[in-house]
Amino acid sequence: MLTVVRSPSGEQGGGAPARRRRTASCLSLTPTQRKRLRAALKNLRVAYGSWSCLAEVMGVSVACLEGIARGRDHGSPGTAQRAAKAAGITVEQLLGGLAAADRCPTCGRSG
Repeated sequence: MLTVVRSPSGEQGGGAPARRRRTASCLSLTPTQRKRLRAALKNLRVAYGSWSCLAEVMGVSVACLEGIARGRDHGSPGTAQRAAKAAGITVEQLLGGLAAADRCPTCGRSG
């Protein structure tokens, strides 16, 4: 038997409480960083020989890499991190600005 339950005020229950949407503090790459990621992926493809080999090393799909390299997709900080790992460098080196020629690229000291 089905019993209809009403609140003491006569209203029907509102069901499950409304979920609060979490505001995604999603990190995204700047246009300059996207451009550098595209260039890095193209260079890595040459180094690894093919998109499929690079995709396997990075753990992403070939379509994902090709989309970023062709400018259809923006890429993400996670993709940049995987690309940096595949290249054997840090994310800062992959996405960072140009270093001055008279400074050490690792520590930044002039010398």
